[in-house]
Amino acid sequence: MTLVQENVYRRTDAGTVGWDDELDAVLLRWHGFATSESFRAHMELCIELLEATGANKMYADARDQGAISEEDKLWSITEWATQADEAGLDSLVIVYPESVIAKMSVDSVMEQVDDDIERLITDDITEGRNWIAKRPTTATDVVVSELEEPSLAVEPTPGTDEKTDTTEREDDDVSTEPDSNHESPAESDADEATTSYSEPETETDPATADDSSTASTTTTAEASPGTSPDPPTVAGIGGIVGLLGVSVMMFVSGQVPALVPNALANAALLLGSVVLGGMALGWLAAKIVV
Repeated sequence: MTLVQENVYRRTDAGTVGWDDELDAVLLRWHGFATSESFRAHMELCIELLEATGANKMYADARDQGAISEEDKLWSITEWATQADEAGLDSLVIVYPESVIAKMSVDSVMEQVDDDIERLITDDITEGRNWIAKRPTTATDVVVSELEEPSLAVEPTPGTDEKTDTTEREDDDVSTEPDSNHESPAESDADEATTSYSEPETETDPATADDSSTASTTTTAEASPGTSPDPPTVAGIGGIVGLLGVSVMMFVSGQVPALVPNALANAALLLGSVVLGGMALGWLAAKIVV
């Protein structure tokens, strides 16, 4: 995991709009479902930040995003994309939502866009961050605290000073080797200070550890699921049941079913068919249950 600096422009319960120092890109990170008004306000804040910084790249982390309405999909295609293009956005990465419904919403929008913005839509965070990091950039060394206050009315999360706040988040390791058109704004010492991170060592009380171990064992035992039927065992039982069934049928009818004229071959074929058929049905039933 890599520790990444984020300069926050505006943070709310629905999402964060800010600047990703590692990518030199406008950041949009969704925290959950957003109402139509909140969704559009966050998207418009991204355009405002693009214009304020002169940036041309945007990284949208939509893993926790909820589904969006048909009206907001249409708005994203017909209005927001056009405004973002005019604001100078050249490259856009979207990390797919984990919600299947929200993911379908993103796909629906992407199928209909018609602009000059280069896009990558991916499930892989590392792939997305590496891709956007290697795109040519027009803005570096952005300090959000030096920008004017956001002009759009998006209520911040209570108790936070989103204007000057800088947060550190952990993300998948990325290789952000710049291409010939990309200049890194940070020196190696600053990079090391920004990206290095170690968990503090803690001492554990032996008595507490024993209690935790006991509780963990108890919880594991309670959570263990019941045993599932074993297909080979059920198949064997099915074969026996099939053989017994034919035996009962012959006893009731008083005759042996004739599959072929030869008596020995008929008996072998009959028994084999019954046993194998019963085993096959038992195996299939067990696999369906499992």
